[in-house]
Amino acid sequence: MPASTPLPPSGKTTETNGKNSQIWVISDGTAGMRLQAIALGEALIATDTTNQTSLADIISKPSWWLRHLPRLVALLPRGLLLFWLGEIGGRLSNDKPAIIITCGRRMAGTSIALNRLSKAHAAGTRTIHIQDPRLPPHYFDILIVPQHDPARGANVITSLASLNRLDMSKIADAASQLDKKWRALPAPRVAVLLGGTNRRYGISAMMAKDMAKRLADFATKTGASLALIPSRRTPANLVTQLTTALGSLPYAVMDQAENNPYPGILGLVDAVIVTSDSVNMISEATITGLPVLIAEWQSETGRIGAFHDAMMAAGHIAPMRDQLPQDGFTPLVEMPAIVKSVLAQLHS
Repeated sequence: MPASTPLPPSGKTTETNGKNSQIWVISDGTAGMRLQAIALGEALIATDTTNQTSLADIISKPSWWLRHLPRLVALLPRGLLLFWLGEIGGRLSNDKPAIIITCGRRMAGTSIALNRLSKAHAAGTRTIHIQDPRLPPHYFDILIVPQHDPARGANVITSLASLNRLDMSKIADAASQLDKKWRALPAPRVAVLLGGTNRRYGISAMMAKDMAKRLADFATKTGASLALIPSRRTPANLVTQLTTALGSLPYAVMDQAENNPYPGILGLVDAVIVTSDSVNMISEATITGLPVLIAEWQSETGRIGAFHDAMMAAGHIAPMRDQLPQDGFTPLVEMPAIVKSVLAQLHS
């Protein structure tokens, strides 16, 4: 991360976990959104050479009004906004955080409300929202959006992939702690990051059966051993069908009772297969420069389809075929440039 001057001062702060809380990450607890916001917050803290900045991870379910009618937030009385915000609205004037980071359309109204209130209280708080909220950028101090989304403006920063906390040093450290069962897999090793049901579609029994067959065929034709890493969204029947289809082929599967081998597994393998549903898992895997192969549940369209197209055009990913690519792909490391742009805007 680039060295920098301290983050902009924000006035009085309160204690959170023994440290002054100056950056708030506010989410509704949705893992993919929360972790992107935390990743940016931690990257900003890493640039503060004075070590005076800390992060508060705040889970707050937005009211119906804040979630579904964010445009009204810019017009309604501040007293009503305080009521809708609940506890975090009351904390704002006392804590005066330097930065509030939110992510995803569900949290856009919360960000706009806190932006209005912080300016009314002269708190000096700056708001950063991640992902295109389909709202005018001027509602936020800084907006970070995927390149394939339409939002643009003087305060808009674009990224190709989703923000994440990984770098090669973290991957290498985690890889050194992997259990023997992963290291015992014969080369070439391929990590298989399994997603599952999402807001766009559910994974049917037929889709799971087809995915299991395609992955087993891949292992047979390439001679690769598979390191199977299911997620919380992965259907249980997929793992069962997959291990059955693999039969005597070499593989290891993550046991829910063991220590999670991710992200260390990215430092052990020769390639990565990711199911097409997860932008975050794809984004994390591309940091390595390994071949990152996409196994489609179905033909992806809309925003995620545009994401796949952009990543393939830039040489970061490719479709899963019947062979293992011999060359690495272009690594994608965006966080240093994003942090540099955010700091430039914060200090402007």
